[in-house]
Amino acid sequence: MPNLLRFTRLGSPAVLAFWLVACSPPFNWRELRPAGTLLQATLPCKPDDAMRRVPLAGGPTDMHLSGCDAGGATFVIGWAAVPVERLGAALGDWQDTTLARAGIPSGPDAPVGRPFQPPGALALPQSVRIAATGRAPDGDTLPLQAAWFATAGSDGAPAQAFFAAVYRAPDAPDAADAFFAGLRLR
Repeated sequence: MPNLLRFTRLGSPAVLAFWLVACSPPFNWRELRPAGTLLQATLPCKPDDAMRRVPLAGGPTDMHLSGCDAGGATFVIGWAAVPVERLGAALGDWQDTTLARAGIPSGPDAPVGRPFQPPGALALPQSVRIAATGRAPDGDTLPLQAAWFATAGSDGAPAQAFFAAVYRAPDAPDAADAFFAGLRLR
């Protein structure tokens, strides 16, 4: 509790929103620190993990995903080791693929994102957060909030590209903002 008071005294709306949403029953917020990354994330439920090899920025890449369902939405984080010189291209490819799978136009017709740079992330033009509505495979509308960001790595961790998304609208209006505010690189 002393730490919560210290953060709220600092006036961080994101921290306050996180704690308010954390009290809602469908959300059981927990910290996740994927091994081999500098990522620290806060998820509203216990995640399932997956890994698959995908083409990203001109080469096969092992993409790791952790995700779970809570409060009517799916929360996902992803990461992949990418050479530093390909980080921007990897984020761009990842954005295009994510939007295409959600039935949202990419390229020049893509929704305009706003810069997204959690603490410790690189300032890349492809580091953005978007909100858009696409189509799920069953034809239903699919609200999507997603962000992409990267780190050059340090302390033995390689350069990595990251992805975070909330598919569908969570029951608690502040849950998506709390999720994105909980992303940081240590």
